[in-house]
Amino acid sequence: MKKYLLILVAALEAGCASAPPPLAPVSNPAQVWQQRREQLSHIAYWHLNGRLAVRHGDEAWHINLDWLQRGDNYRIELSGPFGAGEVRLIGNAQGVKLEDSDDHTYYADKPGELLAERTGVTMPVAGLRYWILGLSTPQQKQRPRLDNQGRLAFLEDDHWQVKFRRYANVKGLQLPDKIFISKPAQQIDVRLVVDQWKLGLAD
Repeated sequence: MKKYLLILVAALEAGCASAPPPLAPVSNPAQVWQQRREQLSHIAYWHLNGRLAVRHGDEAWHINLDWLQRGDNYRIELSGPFGAGEVRLIGNAQGVKLEDSDDHTYYADKPGELLAERTGVTMPVAGLRYWILGLSTPQQKQRPRLDNQGRLAFLEDDHWQVKFRRYANVKGLQLPDKIFISKPAQQIDVRLVVDQWKLGLAD
């Protein structure tokens, strides 16, 4: 199992192409962060392709991710060598349904709980919607840590620890393309690498 985990981590560490050169620090990161949040609020929809390495105790999964978000509506497709093979989460603020590769459909209020129940894969789907954009959730209580560019570097939310390891320039916006998420108390570790971003900006 340890050898398998090392392979998963190495694959994610490889990530996309080589990282861009570091940017010069900004004079007021907190002010830049406020401006950045305003810019990100104008994203009408987004679509990404990426890879996930998920570890929960002694179990581990390597999963391909395709996520489309339009306002509160989302479609998340996960595929990889885990129990359900390929699953699709389709939902909004009112609820979510999961469709598996055997044409079974299941319903629930929360996507993370439904995913864990049907596949065994535990990850914070609701929080990821915001963290993927480099934002904190509306329920965020503790002040996040910023980097010298006024971007999120680290936050804690509902016992999840989120580290923003790398950003990429997407249509003039700095968006995360490598995020490490963990819940130490439950031995859960989620590592996300984004391979491709598509954005639709509001007028």
